[in-house]
Amino acid sequence: MSEIFFNELEKKVKKIKIEGFVIYKGNTRIFEYLKNKKVVEKPTKVYSITKSIVSILIGIMVDKGLIKNIQEPIYNYFRKY
Repeated sequence: MSEIFFNELEKKVKKIKIEGFVIYKGNTRIFEYLKNKKVVEKPTKVYSITKSIVSILIGIMVDKGLIKNIQEPIYNYFRKY
C-alpha cells in the first residue's frame, strides 16, 4: 500500500478520535497510529470489541465451510486442548 494511502488513513483515524490503531500483514506491522504515549502505557479495555471480532471470524469460517454447523460444540475444533 502506498504512503498516500497511509497518510489518508491516519487523517481519518485522527478525525474519528481513535486512540490507537494497528494493521499487521502476517507478522509485519505495516501501519500504526497512537494518539499519545499513554495509549501504550495504559491499554483500553476492549471486551465488547473482542466479542464482535470473534463473531465476524466465526461468520467467515462458516462461509468458507471451516465450521459446518454453528450449533456444534467448540471443543470439537480444539480436541488437543
